[in-house]
Amino acid sequence: MAASNGRSKRQRGEIETLPSGSLRVKVYAGVDPISGKRHYLTEVIPAGRTAAKEAEKARTRLLAQVDERRNPRTRATLDQP
Repeated sequence: MAASNGRSKRQRGEIETLPSGSLRVKVYAGVDPISGKRHYLTEVIPAGRTAAKEAEKARTRLLAQVDERRNPRTRATLDQP
């Protein structure tokens, strides 16, 4: 699908095939404000006949979380004595 200016729109997120046959869905979620590192949301989909369809659903769900800013902004944890 081409955009109005003639350029094709880039797909957000990626789906990788792991050596086990499972699929890993990875979506960029911004920069961690504490560490300054890139933050990604990931999910692993088990191998199977419907794995590709499930991975696309997971990618859509993770993108919606990023768009709605429902994802955690950092991976930092709190230490309680």
